[in-house]
Amino acid sequence: MRTLRKVIAGTCASLLMAATLCTAAQAAEISPQPEETFQAVNSGIQPYADVIVNKYRMYNGKLQKRRWNETRGYWVDPYWITIGTVS
Repeated sequence: MRTLRKVIAGTCASLLMAATLCTAAQAAEISPQPEETFQAVNSGIQPYADVIVNKYRMYNGKLQKRRWNETRGYWVDPYWITIGTVS
């Protein structure tokens, strides 16, 4: 009789644990959010990244280039780089 009660109690406990683990999951509804409109404070373009420009020159019959930072106003490359010779 005791073993029958233990078996019934164990079965009920395992069914209770299985029932709590098998809950149905549902997707939540998404409420529509109002669209936000952004107005530009300054109508001009404001670059956030540095603008790098290639500058070219002829030096002793050789074509050379060097990169210039337009945003901050300094040379990116420390020296002129020879690209090739012009015949």
